[in-house]
Amino acid sequence: GMQTNDYISSTDGTIDSGYIISANNFDNYLETSNMVTRFNITAVVQRRYTLNITMKNPEGNNFESTFELTYTDENGETQFYIPIRAFATFLKAVHSDFEYEDFDGEYDIKTEDKNSCHILRDKFEVVVYNKGSKTIYKKNLQNNSNEYEEYTIDKDVFANNGVLYASKEGIEQGYNVNISYEPKKKIIRIYTLDFLVQKQIERFSKETFGNYGTLEYDEIDKEFNNAKSMFEDVLIVKTENKQYGILSGDHKTFVLEPKYDKITYIPDSQSFLVESDGKVGLFTKDGEQRIGLIYEEIISIGKNSNLYVVKSNNLYGVVDVNKNESNNIIIYPQYNQIGIDTKDFAYNGIKNGYILLDELIPVKQDKLWALYNKKGERVSNGFKYTNIGCSKIKRGNGIFPLLQIPEVKVVVVEDQANKYGFMDLKGNELLPFVLEQVYIKTSNGVDSYWMSYTVNEEEKELNVLDYLKQKN
Repeated sequence: GMQTNDYISSTDGTIDSGYIISANNFDNYLETSNMVTRFNITAVVQRRYTLNITMKNPEGNNFESTFELTYTDENGETQFYIPIRAFATFLKAVHSDFEYEDFDGEYDIKTEDKNSCHILRDKFEVVVYNKGSKTIYKKNLQNNSNEYEEYTIDKDVFANNGVLYASKEGIEQGYNVNISYEPKKKIIRIYTLDFLVQKQIERFSKETFGNYGTLEYDEIDKEFNNAKSMFEDVLIVKTENKQYGILSGDHKTFVLEPKYDKITYIPDSQSFLVESDGKVGLFTKDGEQRIGLIYEEIISIGKNSNLYVVKSNNLYGVVDVNKNESNNIIIYPQYNQIGIDTKDFAYNGIKNGYILLDELIPVKQDKLWALYNKKGERVSNGFKYTNIGCSKIKRGNGIFPLLQIPEVKVVVVEDQANKYGFMDLKGNELLPFVLEQVYIKTSNGVDSYWMSYTVNEEEKELNVLDYLKQKN
């Protein structure tokens, strides 16, 4: 991860060719009398509601609550590092409609872990940041999905005095805002997605588009993810008779003519699901077709992934959109389920049930599971597992279900006699199926993996990693 002292030259909070703005409380923001102005922050939000905030010159060593952490990089560009949780408080102070709440720790695990934090916008989405990581995770709260979308940001999240900071891009991506900076005037402008949507709605109300007449643009709370396509400079629009299309950001050209029943934006792969007559296809933001309108459902397997789960005749398969459309099916749609339910395995760090260890795809036929790789080849020896992962564990303090062990790249599998074992990325089973349970134990913030088995009706337990090391 990043070292904070790359940016901060001394403990009093001064930064090489940059400075920290103190934001100890929002009441001080508006008291501009007799203060030296060093920075202007203009926050522009929905309903044409503008708040100009003049920050005072930081005096003395009063830096407990930094609002803005900036430094100048080798190209002379000003870099921003913004305290992630304080930004939520800032947006709420700007407008009470922003129901942001900020917390330490992960969203699905009740913990006060200071190495991660999450920002909840109720009924919209939650975003999770982790220290030392360029990956942020988002969960859509409008569609009750357990899956997280994954995004890569430009700089690691880092901690300073116990507070987590993200780069300007990290904040933009996490909070769905656009931050612009005018160095000469030293003005930062923050445009929220709510404000940008409001502006589009006003603009559409004044325009007509040839035969299509007036086009409508949805309010932000209708399909929150759809509004985000604006950041890619394309807009999902609909005609008065509810036909959907995609329009370029400058309103000049249609990327897709408005003739479809529904269009949904997938932010993590920046593509669009397009529906007509009950069938759905996939298009890029440039309007290029990746999957024709032939399936009942298409689900993104995750970020940077060219793989999509498809549903046909109520059965599931997998398509690779990097392949030519005539032979892009890598797992034929003939299976009952693809991907497992992740809700029991949050503590195990599982954010995506479609692809495990970034390599294995769980596929279910009738009542039994197999594991495939990303090329669509079956890795396990047939369909033979009743479950992937061990969720049926003795409940207790600090004991959690286990699905995968990233350190040794194995997944937990259950055989038809309801005993557990481990399978690696090549399909090898690492020990006989004799285990009653496999689980995580946590003690004083340290996690370890355990397995239990029965000898002469007596239950014994072993540390998994110790056992596997010894065995090798």
